[in-house]
Amino acid sequence: MTGFDPTPPSTDVFAADLLAGETALITGGGTGIGEEIALAMADHGADVAVASRNMDHLEPVAEAVEERGQNACATTVDVRDEDEVDAMTETVIDELGAVTILVNNAGANFITPTEELSANGWRSVVGTILDGTAYCSFSVGEHMIENGGGSIISMGATNSEFGAPYHAHSGAGKAGVHNLMQSLASEWAKFGIRANTVAPGIIETEGIASAVGGSLPEQLLEDLAADRFGDPADCVPLVLFLASPAANYVTGSYYVVDGGHLLHQSPMG
Repeated sequence: MTGFDPTPPSTDVFAADLLAGETALITGGGTGIGEEIALAMADHGADVAVASRNMDHLEPVAEAVEERGQNACATTVDVRDEDEVDAMTETVIDELGAVTILVNNAGANFITPTEELSANGWRSVVGTILDGTAYCSFSVGEHMIENGGGSIISMGATNSEFGAPYHAHSGAGKAGVHNLMQSLASEWAKFGIRANTVAPGIIETEGIASAVGGSLPEQLLEDLAADRFGDPADCVPLVLFLASPAANYVTGSYYVVDGGHLLHQSPMG
């Protein structure tokens, strides 16, 4: 082992009222990284809305938010559908008030040789990752502009930093997400809106397990300086920071949470 310990619980790192008075909307908030973010934001004083295509995943998270003493909203959405995204935004605003934090976490992926990738497969993944991030950012951003600003945090991935063999659709979509956040950061700073990207590396989630058809191959550990796969909780502290007033002068930035995975891609890796 390299001495990297699992990230301590965010409640031990940040003040309990870090996000008091804020309302957060997390897409893909029913499982994995999105669930961890939703609960951590509730732990730190935010009201929380979670959205995805599966209400069965969302309801337990919303209940857990309420058990933490915060208001919650669960609403279904296909982020690839602009009309559904607008309806989601209106539902959350009606139930919780103005959204001040948006976390674009909805994702999709599967493994296939690129020469076998169908147009529908491309559209499904890029539509979820890039179009979904755009539609949610545009929809919620319109309300943030009207209400004095907010923080948009989009989940990228380190596969946007180099080739993404056998999941080129995911790598291309995630690369677009970072560029989009830079564009919004530049255009919307005048409205008090910050836009940043968090790029996880190899994180053990149900979605990753589904994409690779089982557990992560142990040989992938050879590419990780941290000598362990990431946990969804590893992404939480950075997202909390970017959502908080501590990051008021941080926008258009890109933050990697990968246990040193990108180091392996360097000439000295």
